[in-house]
Amino acid sequence: MIELLLMRHAKSDWHGHLTDIERPLSLRGVGDAERMGEHLNQKGLVPNCMVVSGAKRTRETAELLLDNLTVPESHVITDKELYLADYETLLEIIEVYAADHKRLLILAHNPGMDYLVNHLSSTPPGLSNSGKLMVTCAVAHFELDSIDDLKRPGQARLVNLYRPKEITFEQ
Repeated sequence: MIELLLMRHAKSDWHGHLTDIERPLSLRGVGDAERMGEHLNQKGLVPNCMVVSGAKRTRETAELLLDNLTVPESHVITDKELYLADYETLLEIIEVYAADHKRLLILAHNPGMDYLVNHLSSTPPGLSNSGKLMVTCAVAHFELDSIDDLKRPGQARLVNLYRPKEITFEQ
């Protein structure tokens, strides 16, 4: 079995004259990423490998996650192909890394993540209160029986979809 954690970067900041790829996290994004890292750790969802887009906001999200998740530095990989990748490219990248890692976290962008979650899910995923699927800093947790399940729509089990505003911590 393969566990796949699909994560959209945390909320970014639009101020200044930065290009899209250079945009940093907003204050809300920093807090959401810290909370999500803590939440994933509490749920025992520490990935064996993290593959991260080269955008500043995704790299910053990853750094904040790693404050709570123990992932070997050699298993945190920046892949520039993830930047604004469509779902077909995301699938190709997942295939490369999932062969060697049983719990893989992909940290990337919309709209590709929305399309990928819909492609993989055997049941239609629920939307947030704002009517969105992969809000910023959301994590979709999937289980797949094999890597071949990536190729056929609807073959993965959506275990849970965690969104920052919806997570609660166990006492």
